[in-house]
Amino acid sequence: MKSPSHSRRRFLKTSLAAGGALAFGSAHAQDADPGSRQATGIKVGEVSDTAALVWMRLTAEAARRAQGYTPKAGDQTLPKDVRPDQVRYACPGMEGRVRLRYALREDLAGAVATAWQEVTGKTDYTHQFALTDLRPGTTYYYSAETAGRAAAPQHKPLLGRFRTAPAADQYADVTFTALSCTGFRDLDHPDGYHMFPAMARLNPHFYVHTGDNVYYDNDDFNANNIATARLHWQRMHGQPRQIAFHLRTAGYWLKDDHDTLANDCWPGQVVKRMLPLTFNDGLAIYREQVPLSRLPYRTFRWGRGLQIWLMEGRDFRSPNTLADGPKKTIWGGEQKEWLFKSLLASSADFKILISPTPIVGPDRGKGKNDNHSNDAFRTEGNEIRAFFRKHLTERFLVINGDRHWQYHSVHPETGLHEFCTGAGSDAHAGGSPGLNKKFHRFHRVLGGFLSVSIRREKDRNTLRVKHHDVMGKELYEHVWRG
Repeated sequence: MKSPSHSRRRFLKTSLAAGGALAFGSAHAQDADPGSRQATGIKVGEVSDTAALVWMRLTAEAARRAQGYTPKAGDQTLPKDVRPDQVRYACPGMEGRVRLRYALREDLAGAVATAWQEVTGKTDYTHQFALTDLRPGTTYYYSAETAGRAAAPQHKPLLGRFRTAPAADQYADVTFTALSCTGFRDLDHPDGYHMFPAMARLNPHFYVHTGDNVYYDNDDFNANNIATARLHWQRMHGQPRQIAFHLRTAGYWLKDDHDTLANDCWPGQVVKRMLPLTFNDGLAIYREQVPLSRLPYRTFRWGRGLQIWLMEGRDFRSPNTLADGPKKTIWGGEQKEWLFKSLLASSADFKILISPTPIVGPDRGKGKNDNHSNDAFRTEGNEIRAFFRKHLTERFLVINGDRHWQYHSVHPETGLHEFCTGAGSDAHAGGSPGLNKKFHRFHRVLGGFLSVSIRREKDRNTLRVKHHDVMGKELYEHVWRG
């Protein structure tokens, strides 16, 4: 199905208005085009060389609500007389239809159009389009379109782009960024985090959010039901800077404890202060709010040089309170078997495992029992690190989130390298046990993100991992040469 052409000028004008400015200026939410109905933006995810998932959500207004109830410091829950849609920065949904048109040309000439899909409150007015038969190593342009029910006219679309991965047998330069721990209470700019325009300046092929996308249990109010949990996502993804970033950058999303239910949670755990919200509710809401494959653990190849593994750290874990031993697990047997087999089968020059939580650390000691660097999971941690040492070369590394300080650590016994992204803002940083010279090559207790780039240099690939502050300044670099 072909569609009318869009000029380059119209493409940029519409994207700037609807996305809060692709140039990442200081435009506020009310600058969104009043004819649009996508206040929580677009998310393109799970991108491979031939496929992608595109997440859309139909909203009642063009932008987040600039006025409304503002949660107060110390609020445990929203007052009973305040509905979620009355809260400042809420993005209420509406029933209607969504579709996607995508093409190889920026003017969308010759675009392929999906069928219109109905959206309702049952899925928070969201829909995910599975795109297949895409070309490897190619930029795609899209028009995310919405309309009311039945014969209602269309609204103003959002226009964006994404890039597919190069084929596994092709060399290609690739850059990606990684971040973690984005609490709404600790935003460092009214329009969203500083790090989103900072990352955009690097023009990454994709980015990875390693978990704690939102904080159900530890923000300016607790999410103690499905409606308020969805509100947390609306406020986070209704930020103009985040909308603009996602209109030009595909992502992969991981979850951790705070965006599942509560701190250090596990399957079946009941957290009384979060009721009636349950662990299983958190799993369903997460799938509703981000593009995600059938299995929560997955791997993606980006050319001959790079393959990434995205780990699931909540769905299969044993209770943290269980005594440590061979049966105690974070990853579960099935995920672990998949990981070991797929790592050994990979021919990529560089292999990067991305985990919501640390494998090397070191973590804080007293009271921490939630990750592979803690004594509570020492048996499985030792098993994993021993496998990496035995079977993988020096061109393997771990990226993790969860910890609110930046570091590059090398495990003293196995030599495993681990890079922690750090928190999303300086205000959200803290909690480090301090510099540990036995582990740390770099250590910093402020916010920021990682960038990873692979480049072809003199017939071999070179991998560079950099720590950045929230404004994008380079702080530290480690280099591998293939």
